[in-house]
Amino acid sequence: MLTRRAAALAFAGLPLLSEASFAAERIRMFELYEDDQSFSKRAYELQGKTIEIQGFMAPHLKVASDFFILSNTPVETCPFCASEGDWIDSIVFVRMKSQGETINPGRVINTVGRLEIGAETDAETGFVSRVRLVEAAVRLA
Repeated sequence: MLTRRAAALAFAGLPLLSEASFAAERIRMFELYEDDQSFSKRAYELQGKTIEIQGFMAPHLKVASDFFILSNTPVETCPFCASEGDWIDSIVFVRMKSQGETINPGRVINTVGRLEIGAETDAETGFVSRVRLVEAAVRLA
């Protein structure tokens, strides 16, 4: 029997995850940065490891996608399409394990994936990011 949250994720086309799948260390976005926008010691320690971050899915540029932007606060538009210098420290680029539909931008989600840090331009989208979660999966909080 599916819970309401699991049913909502299944309807959205996102992978269903068990609680055991979310055994990754949970961090907050602000823990990744120092006051001067450089990466924190914690970010370097977690680089390459699977972590969990809670936030909000920014609206997709297309309906079904294998990527999205995780934001610390709800947003109504894509929060970045600029350069590394314009990077906002309250967002994370997320590349999903599989394609999924958008979730309401006001809905809190938990995202688990492998942390990558450092400037990178995504070959598919052209997005510039400083922080990424890759091979990620989502569940409603």
